[in-house]
Amino acid sequence: MTGLKLGEWAKGRFDRWLRDYPRATPIAVFLFTISLVCASGWSVELAGERTRRADAAARATEIAAAIERQAAANSAYFQATSALFASAQTVSPQFFQQFVDRLRLDYDLSGVVAFGWSEALDRGALPALQARMAAQGFSDFRIYPAPARGDRALNAITMLEPRTTGNMALIGYNMASESRRAAAMARARRTNAMASTDPVQLVIDRDRTSSPGFIVYLPVSEITGRRRFKGFVYGAIRTKDFVASAVKQDLLVDGRVDLIHSTDKGEEHIFASSGETVLLGQPVEQRLSVFGQQWTLRYYPLAGHGASPLTLVVLVGGVSFSLLLLAYILLVQRRNEDLQTLVSAQAEREAERAAFVRELNHRVKNSLANVTSIIALTRRNATDIDSFTSNLLERVRALAASHSLLDGAQWGPTDLKALIEAQLGSHDHGQGRIRINGPNVLISPNDALSIGLALHELLTNAVRYGALSAESGHVDISWNIAGEAIQVHWEEHGGPDVTEPAKRGFGLNLIERALAQELGSPISIAFQPSGLRCQFTIPLRPPRSFRLRNGQRGKATAAAG
Repeated sequence: MTGLKLGEWAKGRFDRWLRDYPRATPIAVFLFTISLVCASGWSVELAGERTRRADAAARATEIAAAIERQAAANSAYFQATSALFASAQTVSPQFFQQFVDRLRLDYDLSGVVAFGWSEALDRGALPALQARMAAQGFSDFRIYPAPARGDRALNAITMLEPRTTGNMALIGYNMASESRRAAAMARARRTNAMASTDPVQLVIDRDRTSSPGFIVYLPVSEITGRRRFKGFVYGAIRTKDFVASAVKQDLLVDGRVDLIHSTDKGEEHIFASSGETVLLGQPVEQRLSVFGQQWTLRYYPLAGHGASPLTLVVLVGGVSFSLLLLAYILLVQRRNEDLQTLVSAQAEREAERAAFVRELNHRVKNSLANVTSIIALTRRNATDIDSFTSNLLERVRALAASHSLLDGAQWGPTDLKALIEAQLGSHDHGQGRIRINGPNVLISPNDALSIGLALHELLTNAVRYGALSAESGHVDISWNIAGEAIQVHWEEHGGPDVTEPAKRGFGLNLIERALAQELGSPISIAFQPSGLRCQFTIPLRPPRSFRLRNGQRGKATAAAG
């Protein structure tokens, strides 16, 4: 029940907003829903980005773990070889070759391009070493680069696997001749543990460009007696091959993997995968330890190509919903406006109907009052029943002609020329002998009624006693605009001689009194012998909107007054 009341309250409040703010409410609702859609899309995209970052971190961890596992496996083989040289009095090249073959150098030690023995000796033992190496087939054996004259302790490679042409050229190579190699060897002897060089260019790769590698040294001493230092088991590792053997290829395809070696002089890039390098995302870093050296792995995942499908679904669906909601609100608003318009129109029609009824009552009363006055005045001047009836019918017919003309104009401003023609049309006499001349000009409805009756009386008088009673007589009706008024002239010609009557009849009283009062100016009537002259002035009233008597605006317009 509470939920129902809350819904009704919310609907009422929303309808009131639509009514009070018809433009702002739909726009506000649309912007609010669009903001929610954008927030939802951003949340989905943010969650997707976090998922991609988590996947990238997991892949970087997997790559780093694979490299460390490969390094640990190689370290175990180096330890086993070290134990061989430490426990045996002498190790022949043939025995070393058999030992390495069993280690499956090409499989278990993938990435190790050279695996051998660097023997330590005093300068005085050099002739014996040269003789021994000559017996093994190296007749031109020498230590190169040549050690410094002051060096008493020497190191030279005496055994090396696999026995490729490039590797055999390294027999007799002096490891201490290069600073990074010498530093790693010194560190291995000092710690009596495995040590790796900083990135170096392998001698076997001296003809290659940008092919860094590193060398791992494991010191070997006698296990009995004085524990004399015998030399180093070492492995020359090409970084690119080492990583390729340690990491599954599919982990290096998507994105890019960089390996950075940290030295005292800064960072050195030692590996970069050949994966996709376009549109990469933010890198994920992973620290790892390889043969005692600290490496940094940077994995660059592929950047997202635009919004994710789920984000697009949320955005498209949300925008579609927002547009549908906007359309629904506009329809509701249109319905409310139509209902409001219908209610207002119904109320206006009711008010107009009541006003028209009151206006009709007023006009009927006025018409009845006019008819009553006409009857009374006609009866007063009538001599018999026939003249009374004839005069009354003609005057009522003139009044009806004026009413018909005003009805056609919806009781608005009426053309003076049309009024005169209407009154002339109601008489059968004087066809062709009445000449009218004047511009088209509008007069007010009240003026038209009075002027129509006055014209009827003038026509009746001209037919009975004036110019139209003679065959040669005629009447000129003219008018012109003079300032803010219309000057109307009635002139009779060719009729019998005219004398001023001793007694004013109905027509003269109507013209001199009623018409003068309606027009607000005196009427000039001259009884000249050549014919009757009548002149009156019609004020030009500015048009204004016609208002019903209850204050409602009607459709018709009327002149003022």
